[in-house]
Amino acid sequence: MSIELPKDAEGREIPLDTTAMYGADGKVVNISRWVYCTALGFLDDFRRGWYAMGSGDRLVSTVSLYLTPPDSWEKLEEDLGRGADALNYEACAYFGKSACDCSSCIADKGETCERVAMRDIASRIRKLRGEC
Repeated sequence: MSIELPKDAEGREIPLDTTAMYGADGKVVNISRWVYCTALGFLDDFRRGWYAMGSGDRLVSTVSLYLTPPDSWEKLEEDLGRGADALNYEACAYFGKSACDCSSCIADKGETCERVAMRDIASRIRKLRGEC
């Protein structure tokens, strides 16, 4: 039997040297160790899988944690405000990039940056509403 690396709430593999993650509320969860549980019949709260040992020796399922802070309405508003306040290259500002940083930007996929930004905004709104 092989054991896979733990995965976060978005299905991303978590490196075992990770010492901090984020809860659904965006708060940091400090991790002191990783625990893989097999089926524990006497502890109904725990199922087979990975858990992070948090503060107070509390086990937290990795599927309820995030490697990066989860999106929020406030974060979306902040990103939109940054784009709206930019003097030029508004899409770059929305994505938190400078105009000279195209190669590492998600908008550098052959479409116009504005089109990618609009689709990203719509996708974030759907996710925040719980539609996807």
